[in-house]
Amino acid sequence: MRASAKMLALSSLLTLGLSSLALAQTASSGDDSIRPGHTPGIGPSYPLSPNASNITPGDTTSTIASTPPAPNVPLDASVQQLLMSASSAISAGQTGTGDEALEDAETKILTRSVVRTQAEMPSADPVVAQIEQARTELGSHDKTGATQVINQILSSNAPELAD
Repeated sequence: MRASAKMLALSSLLTLGLSSLALAQTASSGDDSIRPGHTPGIGPSYPLSPNASNITPGDTTSTIASTPPAPNVPLDASVQQLLMSASSAISAGQTGTGDEALEDAETKILTRSVVRTQAEMPSADPVVAQIEQARTELGSHDKTGATQVINQILSSNAPELAD
């Protein structure tokens, strides 16, 4: 075998060995929150928690917000369905699921068509402001206050609640 072929073979083996060693160290770390090669949006994203967190500076203890369980609503759920799901989840002590439903309701309202010159302007929708208020209440660990705000929205007959 020629010297250049030997060097190429040795280099390939060394690279393969180092790659295997790095993979083995990551896989054997014992920490399930570390998922090398995780593709966002596919499978669970860690850390998981049923509790709301990282909503306000007062409840932020980590730069990584935990992933809450998704609300139990259809993919095409209306704002009203999402708000009702949020209220039920919060009442059941599932603040993370409630916050997720509130975020989804807010996103549904904010996904709107606007004139290009107004695209950078924040929404002045009062329901969006109320949803933010409910999320702030959750961030302050005030489940009763969050539920009251959600109930105010639901009883308002706002156009955003129409299916």
